[in-house]
Formats: sequence, structure tokens, C-alpha cells
Amino acid sequence: MQTFGSSLMIREVRKPKTIWLFTGVLAVFSVLTVIIAYPLDRRFCTESNNFWRPFMMVCITAVLYVITTIIVQRVAPKFYNRVSRLLPMAAFNNLVTGIALVCNAHFGTNLAGNVGLAVGSALSFGILTWLTAEGIERMDNPDMPEAFRGMPSTLLYVGLLALALMGFVSNFTLI
Repeated sequence: MQTFGSSLMIREVRKPKTIWLFTGVLAVFSVLTVIIAYPLDRRFCTESNNFWRPFMMVCITAVLYVITTIIVQRVAPKFYNRVSRLLPMAAFNNLVTGIALVCNAHFGTNLAGNVGLAVGSALSFGILTWLTAEGIERMDNPDMPEAFRGMPSTLLYVGLLALALMGFVSNFTLI
């Protein structure tokens, strides 16, 4: 179990209305990055040279961010005003959440499998962020000792949530 994007998740929890919008933007960036990177990976054989793959992914993400920002700003200015602060976070955090998983898979599956992995990681991020937001909302209890309010209770909750989700991993052992 890895903690990709946990600091971003805690940041997004503070504004629960944008969780699903951010998840959608993150999924779009992840899918577009995979669709562009998959043929390039096959063409330039970066699957055998792991040094160039992260560089390729960062370059693709940067170009996608610039192109997406320009297009959305010109085509849908109202939508751009709504997502302008989410675009840079989603673009460059797709490298952390979804693309890291795809790179670890070494593009071993077909394109559809990699797209599914990118969408699944973005949706998983959204679900975990939503669960964290719901839990933090319920932790606002006046009976809680002052020392546990805020970040300590958040970290305890996220840790317990991570332990609960480890139950879904079939090959997990404590020893």
C-alpha cells in the first residue's frame, strides 16, 4: 500500500464540493497522458530504458497542461474560472497518483488496460478523498480532547482507513 497523493488528498478535503470535479479533471489528465505515452513507449523502446520513461511522462504532462489550459480558457471561460486552480494540481498530480502506477506496470498490458488503470486510480483517489472528508466532518466533536483535534485526529483517521483498506489486498502480510 502506498501513499501517493496523500498530502493533496488532505488539502482537497477542506473543500469537499470540489472533490469530484478534481477527480474528473485528474482522470482526464491521466487518460490523456496514458494515450499519448503508450505508443511513444512502444516506439522509442523506453520500456527497456527506465531512465527516459519518467522524463517522457513529465514532458507529456507539461505539454498537456499548457494545451488544456489554453483550450479551456478560450472555449469555455466560465468553466475555466471554476477549474483554474484545479488544473495545475490535477495535471501534475496525475504523475503522482495514476501515472506512477502505470509506470510501475511498465506498460505491460494493452492500451485499454492502461487506460483502465489510469481511470481506476483517479476514481480511487476520489473515493478515498470523499471518505476522508466524511470522516473529518464527523470528527468535529466538542467532546474530543484538545490535543487530538485537527491534524492529529486526521492522521489517526487516515491511518485507520489505510489499515481497513489493506484488507482488500490479497497478498499482504505483516511479517
